[in-house]
Amino acid sequence: MTDEKKDQREEKESSKFKVEDRRLFTPEGELRDPKEQPASSQESPPPEGQQASTQRPFVGQEKKGDAPPVDFSSFLISLATTALVHLGEIPDPTTGETSDNLEAGKQMIDIIAVLKEKTKGNLDEDEHRLMEELLYELRMKYLARTRVINV
Repeated sequence: MTDEKKDQREEKESSKFKVEDRRLFTPEGELRDPKEQPASSQESPPPEGQQASTQRPFVGQEKKGDAPPVDFSSFLISLATTALVHLGEIPDPTTGETSDNLEAGKQMIDIIAVLKEKTKGNLDEDEHRLMEELLYELRMKYLARTRVINV
């Protein structure tokens, strides 16, 4: 290949795309200064009557220590915690108050039971044991709550 053709090819390939860092956050998780962002990446104002959305870092972009890693066990614990809030066993973290919503609690227990059925044979020993124990404890707490109300 001649040097001229090679130069033309390289020029053509380089003009196909342009790489710009348009991320809203630095590698440390800090919000970038809008003045530092290229003009093409700055967001235009939202259409009239709509509010601008607040940007949050994606999973993995949080600062260290902000949140535990997401895995199947933490997902199960999250579902179980939600069930406990609905059953009135623990206070709602957003309001600090306890309340009974037995129907929602039962639904969360049923969701965990569906996950148990759908993941049968695909869980490691610890995940399987955690699911069994959570389901048992949640079902017992639900039964205790419904018996108290029904008596």
